[in-house]
Amino acid sequence: MDDPDPFERYFRPRRGGAAPAGEGPDGGGSGAEPPDAEQAEGISIDDRRAPRVPVRRHRGGRRRAVPAQVSAQAAASIRRKRRTLIGTAAISSVVLVSSGVAWSFQGYVTGNINKVDPFQGIGSRPDTGPKGAMNILIAGVDRRQGLSRDQIYRLHLGRDDGARSDTMMLVHLSTNHDRVTIVNLPRDSLVTIPAHRSNGSEGPRGAQVPDRQGKLTWTYQYGGPQLTVKTIERATGVRIDHYIEVNFLGFVKMVDALGGVTICTEEPINDKKSGLRLPAGKSHVDGVKGLAFARARYSLTGGSDLPRIGRQQEFMAAMMQQALSTSTLTDPVKFTRFLNAALKSLRVDPGLASNVTALARQMRGLTTDSVVFADVPLANPNYMVSISGSPPQSTVLWDGRAAGALFRDIKRDESIIKPPPSPAPSATAPATASPGTTPAVPPGKITVRVLNGVGTPGLARKAAGQLHAAGFTAIVVPGTTSRIGHKVTVVEYGPGHDAAAKTLAAAIPGARLKRVPTLGGTLQVIVGSSWRGARKIGSATTGHTQASTGLKNVLAKTATQKLCK
Repeated sequence: MDDPDPFERYFRPRRGGAAPAGEGPDGGGSGAEPPDAEQAEGISIDDRRAPRVPVRRHRGGRRRAVPAQVSAQAAASIRRKRRTLIGTAAISSVVLVSSGVAWSFQGYVTGNINKVDPFQGIGSRPDTGPKGAMNILIAGVDRRQGLSRDQIYRLHLGRDDGARSDTMMLVHLSTNHDRVTIVNLPRDSLVTIPAHRSNGSEGPRGAQVPDRQGKLTWTYQYGGPQLTVKTIERATGVRIDHYIEVNFLGFVKMVDALGGVTICTEEPINDKKSGLRLPAGKSHVDGVKGLAFARARYSLTGGSDLPRIGRQQEFMAAMMQQALSTSTLTDPVKFTRFLNAALKSLRVDPGLASNVTALARQMRGLTTDSVVFADVPLANPNYMVSISGSPPQSTVLWDGRAAGALFRDIKRDESIIKPPPSPAPSATAPATASPGTTPAVPPGKITVRVLNGVGTPGLARKAAGQLHAAGFTAIVVPGTTSRIGHKVTVVEYGPGHDAAAKTLAAAIPGARLKRVPTLGGTLQVIVGSSWRGARKIGSATTGHTQASTGLKNVLAKTATQKLCK
């Protein structure tokens, strides 16, 4: 019978050390075979043969190798070659796996996220801003596509078909991506809707619709993302670089992936339209209740959209704090769960889809102090006007001059919060605040990144736990600083955060302050060998000094100030 694998014979032990006859598939072995053993031919490495190993035959035809005596020099050589081989294989595996993960992760995101092109055919556009800065339009859309009847009922979305924009936010990322400004655009803002082709909502499909006044929320229904982007660019003068659209079910899933968030209400809520029932004070809510809290309008505010914007800002700040405090963005399992929830609910432009992971890495250092929420300055929040011959209806009228100044600052990548002037401490000035005094910024309002500057395993985590016990929100940065061996613990902070830095330094005996302009809104502690723990300082306060914006009628607060007190 033919050998099923004619080349397999070259990998069998050779009997008696003889070479197979013929050196081909049909050749046979030669040489006498001892009655109780065979000799397995050694393998040649670098022209030296390894020692032969006798192979004894047992019942059933099986053979077992019997070790032969090996010299110490030969054994050492074998061990060295084995370690080299294993080490090389391990390094190659790490490089291969890490590179593969990076590419596959980006490919996974790009392949699973839904895409939409909001810039197709929108015509002339504003100039681009400073290189590196980025403007993103985030639209919360009342879109029922893909939702079951049970989900629509459970989320209290009503029976209307179609898609409408429920929330719009202009998000500006600074050049270094260390500062974020979020401007909520009221859905009832009175805007000029640019000329466009009708999609069937304004007369026959394809008919030309001229420039006309309308509410901002109408633009999505009349022309989708393209008309929405075109309208906002015309109203603000700010070029939109990227677009993100999230539907209601996705919002619920992302909140649930975070484990829910903590919110505050000044009075009990019983909103029949959304089904939301909450007691006064603090409540930890899941995604369904969180959506109802963010959308509730008529029973809480008499129909006005402006107080609802404030609640949405508070909820976003709470989501950010929850993501940071639970290490969602650094824990692979938690981040994957959150990412999967987001991918099923988002639509983004193709350019953002191909760079979303790089953008996420660049923004890992953000804290609630780095994010500023701003309201569009208004001339009249209840401006009655007739639109296209309709009876007068309520709209939101912007303050043209103040709103123009706000959007000019955003376009120029300038911070809209102008901190009051204060003498900057020296690069390594010692902390001067006293534990007995009431700090200008309470510990509960401060989020700090904790880095291990010594190299001792677990030191940063231990320090973060002690800072948390002292009232701060502490986030552990994995690994160590690039240079280890720090003796003195240092509190590093960016411009405009002197007061928060002094509060933090006062809670760490022996800490020194260091102003680092590139940190932006980030506060961080580099733990040195002098670390002796953290202590509580001052007394709990509910107030918070709000920085001046420098813009008349512009209301702006950091995400930290928006957190539940």
